[in-house]
Amino acid sequence: MKYRGALQVSNPIYEKVIDRSWVEQELANLQPFSQIRLKLFKLENKARYPYSVLEEVLAWTNEQFSLTQKLCQLVAESNSFIESGEEASRVGQLARARLIEDWENQAASEHLKAIRSRLLNNQQCQPFRLLKLYRQILRLEEVRVNEMPEQAELLDLGLIVEDCNSLKVANRIYEEVFSRSWVERELTRLHLADLKLESFQLEEKASYPYSVLEEVLAWTNERVFLTQTLCQLIAESDSFIEAGEEARRVEQLVRQCLIEDWENQAASEHLKAIRSRLLNNQQCQPFRLLKLYRQILRLEEVKVNGTPEQVELLNLGLITNDRGSLKVANRIYEEVFSRSWVERELTRLHLADLKLESFQLEEKASYPYSVLEEVLAWTNEQVFLTQTLCQLIAESDSFIEAGKEARRIEQLVRQCLIANWENRAAGEHLKAIWQRLLASKNCGPFRLLKLYRQILRLGEVRVNGTLEQVELLNLGLITNDRGSLKVANRIYEEVFSRSWVESELAKFVRTSISETPNPAQTENISSIAPHKKTDKKPTKKALRRILSFGAIAGVALIGFNLFFEHREAKLFQQGNELLNQGEYKGAIAKYDEILASDGNYYQAWTNRGYALAGLRDYNKMLDSCTTAAIVEPKAVYAWNCQGEALHNLKQYEQAIAAFNKAIAIEPDDPVFWINKSESLLGLKHSEEALATIEQAIEILEKIQQENGSNSMIREFSIAWSSKARALREEQRDEEALATYNRALEYSPDYFPARRGKGIVLQRLGRYKEAIEEFDRILNNPKQTSQDKAEAWFYKGLALCQLQQPPMALAAFQEALRLKPDYQEAEKAKMTCG
Repeated sequence: MKYRGALQVSNPIYEKVIDRSWVEQELANLQPFSQIRLKLFKLENKARYPYSVLEEVLAWTNEQFSLTQKLCQLVAESNSFIESGEEASRVGQLARARLIEDWENQAASEHLKAIRSRLLNNQQCQPFRLLKLYRQILRLEEVRVNEMPEQAELLDLGLIVEDCNSLKVANRIYEEVFSRSWVERELTRLHLADLKLESFQLEEKASYPYSVLEEVLAWTNERVFLTQTLCQLIAESDSFIEAGEEARRVEQLVRQCLIEDWENQAASEHLKAIRSRLLNNQQCQPFRLLKLYRQILRLEEVKVNGTPEQVELLNLGLITNDRGSLKVANRIYEEVFSRSWVERELTRLHLADLKLESFQLEEKASYPYSVLEEVLAWTNEQVFLTQTLCQLIAESDSFIEAGKEARRIEQLVRQCLIANWENRAAGEHLKAIWQRLLASKNCGPFRLLKLYRQILRLGEVRVNGTLEQVELLNLGLITNDRGSLKVANRIYEEVFSRSWVESELAKFVRTSISETPNPAQTENISSIAPHKKTDKKPTKKALRRILSFGAIAGVALIGFNLFFEHREAKLFQQGNELLNQGEYKGAIAKYDEILASDGNYYQAWTNRGYALAGLRDYNKMLDSCTTAAIVEPKAVYAWNCQGEALHNLKQYEQAIAAFNKAIAIEPDDPVFWINKSESLLGLKHSEEALATIEQAIEILEKIQQENGSNSMIREFSIAWSSKARALREEQRDEEALATYNRALEYSPDYFPARRGKGIVLQRLGRYKEAIEEFDRILNNPKQTSQDKAEAWFYKGLALCQLQQPPMALAAFQEALRLKPDYQEAEKAKMTCG
């Protein structure tokens, strides 16, 4: 009934029986994927009315899959319960604090960075025009849908959506991250590009000079002197910057000519002036300036408040005011005056001001600062060890003469810290590291020890963010030195030495062998087979086969756990059988049926992703595999599946990160190394791809030795073909030809190897032999129409080179018959005559 203009429940009985909880449950039941999300993220445990929470999430994300998953995950991970009426404020608070503010370092950073990158480095449309159209939509001006390429690109990017024949920003999160002020700033950068390109004639030095300038500004942040210096270096260089090489080449110039050995490089006077004014400041205490700068370097939000130290750093140009917050002015300053540099200078100032006096080192040595240098050479500024060693010097009876500092400090270190260390001055400190290393709750101790041994062996290992790397960093046993991991100091390196690690690994291995299950119980997943919840690695005799989706190698389907509820196991088996038969839509229907009742069934999310790959829907494939990894972060196939999706979406850097996650979990699986090499080739990093594929081949050869010569034929063919492609990218055509032949020895009908061999022969001018290779593809009844279209195209090119235009045109026509949208074949028809 209506009461005083407001709608109310007609009677108290209805209100009690059909209450809000009942309505919430029915709404969730009417929307199956809402029910899945509620179960997947256990939102019923986080809120009185979970469906209302989900509605608020969708109000921010507008059903964008990745953002919805991340925001639901943030709700699930929060410590507090959401009461009735708090849904909007609490979800809004999480969205702002964990997704939008400082978004480049937040949960959705990779997703948002990918949008930004494609918007500002767009190959289909001018970024300036894209930004102007997007700004028009942001201003709430009515923009009607038309056939403009800029509209199509923004829609394809997902940044905008069509609403009743008008365009709108896709969701509130995009609207706040890619805001009006952000757009204006980027448009200004593009305008600066017009000015700087002319003065330094960058258009003569690169295929895409705007992209070069973007990379320059990414390093200099428009700092005039550095920008001019770097542009001058580019203008003076002898080489031309090809498309896709901008980031690598600019970074190479920055590091070689500005950062490394910076005191003797092009910007040395400029940087020396900053250092001098910072460390010899007359307006503020250098110690306070460095502490403030360190706080900013740590990415802690430092709001502008006008303190003398803030004013001095701003005047110095080392930091900048970014919308009321202080940040390091540019990446060059950040790398030259880095965190390690600041810590070192702070330690020097701190020890000079405090510890020299407290430990009275000036009474123990002719040159106390030289003594301190030797101390720091052993401790690398680790506070406890530095204090302990200074205390030992203070307590010793002898005086350290000039020139004897190194010998005396080493003697003290070895006698009083390292030898019989459990009973020495730093014993408790070192025991704590030892215990935490061997009893880690976050990572397996065996994997920690293997990573630490690798760092000891190689001297350094590149940072890639694995759990083991993070744990060793938190432990303080290793340190991050400009993107490389090294042992934190010489004392740790000698106490936790190579022989100590080998001894501990041997103990661990003996324990593990005794606990290993009977080989008969291990899973065989060379085809669909039982899968264990722990994502346990199979025996080498049961290594999985490689499948192919798109342009990249995949892995075999995950099996089902025989102990799961019978209905779900049966559905999962049916889905896998459909997937093997190429019935992708039917397989997806089976997996969706499982997920409707159990959203935590991560194997179904993963195999659903591979089914979507069969449909070439790589965006949805990525969403499905990402969900699998959220449910089970150690599911190795979920990470590999993400990598495949990202590779096919041409997001190669993110694909490599996903494959690295898989490699960190199972480093002895050649599939993940092969896939990583493919993405490196996508980035034109052929040299690194070669090293990666060599690693895969080495693993395959070990497996072959154990399992027999016929155990990995398909995998070897793919690996050698990938290596040949990398050699081809390096212009090493003769080596590439020999390597393709090696691949074909294992699998004579492997299309990428046969096609690649034909292309190399063509490049070597051996056109008749190339045509023979393409004819072998065309005569193979098992080849797909897509493969045959490519073979006809390349055969046409070879015939064109042999001055046989009629036959070449007939080949191009056949390629177009099999693949009507084949643009390269259409162009070849026009040029070959």
